[in-house]
Amino acid sequence: MSDNLSIVGAGAWGSALAIALSDKFEHIYLHAHTETEAKSLRPQHPALPKPYTDNINIVYGYDALNRCDDILIATPSYAFSEVLQNLKPLLNSQHQIAWATKGFDTSADCFLYQSFERILPNYHGCVLSGPSFAFEVANQKPTALVVASKDKNTRQHWANLVYTKTLRAYTNEDVIGVEVGGSIKNILAIAAGIAAGLGYGINTQAALITRGLAEMTRLGKSLGANQSTFVGLSGLGDLVLTCSDDLSRNRRFGRQLAKNHSVKDALINVGATVEGLNTLELIINIAAEQKIEMPICQQVYYVTQAKVSPTQAVNHLMSRDQIDE
Repeated sequence: MSDNLSIVGAGAWGSALAIALSDKFEHIYLHAHTETEAKSLRPQHPALPKPYTDNINIVYGYDALNRCDDILIATPSYAFSEVLQNLKPLLNSQHQIAWATKGFDTSADCFLYQSFERILPNYHGCVLSGPSFAFEVANQKPTALVVASKDKNTRQHWANLVYTKTLRAYTNEDVIGVEVGGSIKNILAIAAGIAAGLGYGINTQAALITRGLAEMTRLGKSLGANQSTFVGLSGLGDLVLTCSDDLSRNRRFGRQLAKNHSVKDALINVGATVEGLNTLELIINIAAEQKIEMPICQQVYYVTQAKVSPTQAVNHLMSRDQIDE
């Protein structure tokens, strides 16, 4: 058994990871965003099926970092840079840092790993991704993750650290591909929610996943990612999961849009961070810079900007010129 682990971010995902990893550590320090949150979360996160174990300490502030060598960040992507800046003066040479956050750093218009390398250039970063609903991870349903780092020792360290009876980790050096997959799948899940909300069937979902994977792969390859990454856990795996079940907040958000709710009302109804919405404009801009066609993502963007209705977006996609697959 390792000694202690710090998880920064006490939302559903950070809490689920704490519960899933609780047997591996003497103490897990779960860092809440506010003092009020730290006091109110026990005994159980409202989005999860199991209570916190006794060795999970919900804390506010970063005093516990001096008792932990390993730090796992599980905050929303928009807070990622701020968290790194807050951690920077508290770190020592023994600390190992990874993040289970998916999406782009919208505060800096870049990948999360790029923010990490800019803010903490003396550390090897590592990203955890893959098809992993927080609810099921907390409920200890078998789950496979991918652990990506440019440094072999770092990715092996984190793969060993998160390995349990119900969590299996595969390693990958393609950080760009893993982060592209973890970001774009959220946008495609919004599209899947729109299609489901409009009453379309499994045929439509299968087409959307397949053509969405093509968009993800095209953009990733243009940025230097490996094509094989997109048929792995962080690409196809996470895409199938997020597009197929309403445990996905992005899919639920799409369903709300299909009912002609405004973005504001749809967010209120979902009641949680919708990462796909936060990264949508940035993805569209990157695709334009790279001269990559992403018609599904483009139509989701138009729907969120109220430029087209959900039905018009689908009609546009179906009426595009015939092309080779």
